[in-house]
Amino acid sequence: MIFTFSFFLRSFCVLPLLSQDAVENRSSATLPEVVVTASSPQSEEPPSQSGPAESSIYGPELSLLDIPRNVTSISQEELHTVMAQTVNDLVAFNPSINPTQSTGNVVSEPVVRGLPATVFRNGMLVGFSSGGNWGPIANINADESLDLVTGPVGVVFGPQEFAGGYLNELTKQPFFDRFHADTYYTIGMYDTNFWNVDLGGPIKQGKLAYRLDYFGQDGYGPYNYYDGSYLNRQCAYLALSWIPTSKFRMDWNGEVDLNHFVPYAGINRPTQNLIDNGLYQSGNWIGYYTPPVSPSQPFGQFHPGIGTPPPGFGYAIDWGPLVPISSRANIFDTPFDFSRQLYAVSQLISSLELTEELALVNNSLFEYYQTNIAQPIPDPTWVVMPYGINLADRLELRFNEENEGNKNFWQYIDSGIAFRYLTDLEYSGSWHPTTNQANLTEPLTFLDASVPVPYALAISPAYNNPFLTDIPIPGYSGEYFNVDNFASTQCQFFEFSPFLQDIFHFGDKFSLLFGSRLDCYFVEASPPEGTPAALLYPQTAYQASSMSALLPQLTLSPTYKPFPWMSCYATYYFGQTTAQSILGSFAPEFTSTYYHQTQGFYEVGTKMSLLKDRLFLWLSGYIQSGFIPAFVLPGGTTPTVSATVEGIQIQGNYRFNRSFWATFGFNYMQGLENWTQTDGVGPTTFTPYSATVAALYNLPVSQIISLPPGIYPFIGFPKEYGNLMLSYQAPWGGGISLWAIAQGGQFLSYNYSTRAPAWYTLNASIFYSRKNWELRIWFYNLTDNHYWIAGAPGFTPARSANLEYAAFQMPFWM
Repeated sequence: MIFTFSFFLRSFCVLPLLSQDAVENRSSATLPEVVVTASSPQSEEPPSQSGPAESSIYGPELSLLDIPRNVTSISQEELHTVMAQTVNDLVAFNPSINPTQSTGNVVSEPVVRGLPATVFRNGMLVGFSSGGNWGPIANINADESLDLVTGPVGVVFGPQEFAGGYLNELTKQPFFDRFHADTYYTIGMYDTNFWNVDLGGPIKQGKLAYRLDYFGQDGYGPYNYYDGSYLNRQCAYLALSWIPTSKFRMDWNGEVDLNHFVPYAGINRPTQNLIDNGLYQSGNWIGYYTPPVSPSQPFGQFHPGIGTPPPGFGYAIDWGPLVPISSRANIFDTPFDFSRQLYAVSQLISSLELTEELALVNNSLFEYYQTNIAQPIPDPTWVVMPYGINLADRLELRFNEENEGNKNFWQYIDSGIAFRYLTDLEYSGSWHPTTNQANLTEPLTFLDASVPVPYALAISPAYNNPFLTDIPIPGYSGEYFNVDNFASTQCQFFEFSPFLQDIFHFGDKFSLLFGSRLDCYFVEASPPEGTPAALLYPQTAYQASSMSALLPQLTLSPTYKPFPWMSCYATYYFGQTTAQSILGSFAPEFTSTYYHQTQGFYEVGTKMSLLKDRLFLWLSGYIQSGFIPAFVLPGGTTPTVSATVEGIQIQGNYRFNRSFWATFGFNYMQGLENWTQTDGVGPTTFTPYSATVAALYNLPVSQIISLPPGIYPFIGFPKEYGNLMLSYQAPWGGGISLWAIAQGGQFLSYNYSTRAPAWYTLNASIFYSRKNWELRIWFYNLTDNHYWIAGAPGFTPARSANLEYAAFQMPFWM
């Protein structure tokens, strides 16, 4: 059996190896002695969560006890404890996080309280992601720590979407004290293979320093376990810090990531028999249906062979018996599916101390992104961004009034203006990403995929929608896109956002946080290059659009501290965000409604720092409302629908001493989609019943139909979440970390009949650490618990396809 281990080179010496005569004869060329030292992660300071630590998640540095939200700071030690490589791994630290499957894609943002959590890099928005999907994969190896806050994004950072929280990546910073070097190499089951080199030190003592990090990956178990899936990565990170005076400093970081992968998509035709017993509903695709020409055709006119049915009809299957299927089966197990990403980022943060109480901070960010996602078999889907450029800047004036002489009133003001410019080209297709026609008991070929729909077929009476035309993507042979689908676009926009955040302190016990922001958008969105003239104005209503929009944000948070170790807070938020294209910009068919998506948020809670700051506890209740994206056919309407998420959460951290620490939490929540004011339209579902029902009554599948209006509980959405982590290191260097994750059951689709049961995993790492090196073995899912989750979480448009595929999760591995 292959096992995973990491080896850390924590210190070494480089000495000139010369004879004494050589040294005497080469005095002009003698090199100084260079000593490199560092410590193992277990000998560093404890995780920052223990006690009332500080966080900049609200802009300025504030005590976690004083921030009127649920905030989790995750240290590098904790990230290393679980070997965090994806945002899903953060579930070990906060019960608000939902590890999810995003079928056909990787999750680029964590899912928090049932909604995407917007990602920031040292306080600046990481662009090119929509609803947690399609964006660049996070390189957690380049992070020093992470700050996670629940609820809408604060007014300093600025919102982008209806978010259940936001994550701020605090990237690695240069070392000014001495040269440090750290390297590890990890191998494991299912061809897990990755490595990291992290080094840095002073260039000019006290003035200039650097940090260099390289991460490479050639295989990862949670991908490679599944047939056809893999993950290969090359990531390079560099940081420089310059402190010319005690009043001024500049911090720059840059990164280039190359990602090549095929994600795990799941197994199609999910049924209760598949989830409970591993039995797959077999059957071969024999034809498809179009509108009936006589009353004797209840499912429509039957066409034998391969084709693509119009919406509302489906595929005919010659159903077979239930058969066992491998848990490693994957609907993307073909040589034709692939995903590629090129992501480059440069960030410069400049800080000038004007007086002891006044500082000027400028934070600028440049991003470049290319991606090509090709999934032609069996669910023809393509997402292509030939280029995307994002330039952002935020200028802040911070006034921190000192509390001297027991003042009755003082304040902390953070005000400024943010600017953003984005230009990109996005292609998204096709409109028929169905999989239930394919039979996974046989190898997948092009005969298992629906075929592109040409313009002549799209305008025929059976289809009667020119926007169902699958259009070749220029420069990408064999790939197709659609237009008027709220996704494909050629867009550029400017955003200007003045903001003000003021924290009023009325003595030591009461404070009031007031925040306001106004996002001013100026958008030019056009049909993407390659759109046929027959689909453009005046042949259709589809044309370029210009839009300007003012989106206000307002937050108010009173905090009362009855004791120095306890705070009670309430937070109110009102604001507007926009709908988004598939990669985070705007499509030409967006009307004013989609630039003004109102959201609200209420949270009340209490925090306590006990046992001389060894134990940190907080309890909160919350309700949040806004708009989530919905699947929409090309030429359709209602790409968003109102939704509400509410719940209660308890969380804690305990640090007994440097050798033992623990984190724990529980969250109960529920989410609802409100389809009562959507012009008589309900949610879309690809197949309205499970394959069990289809086989029993010989019904078609993958019809793509709209359900009746109503209020629908979230699907792909557990209500209960829990986490527990314990870590202990003995004085002689050996240690063990244990963490458990548990979640409630979840319904796959809107018929609420097929359900993935509640599950848990118990995980561990055993390590031996010395001053200069460490050996560690990780064990995941120790009890080999076999469990499933929905193909897509409840807030994504892909939830409409949750009866097309479900995702078996990793068994025991190490």
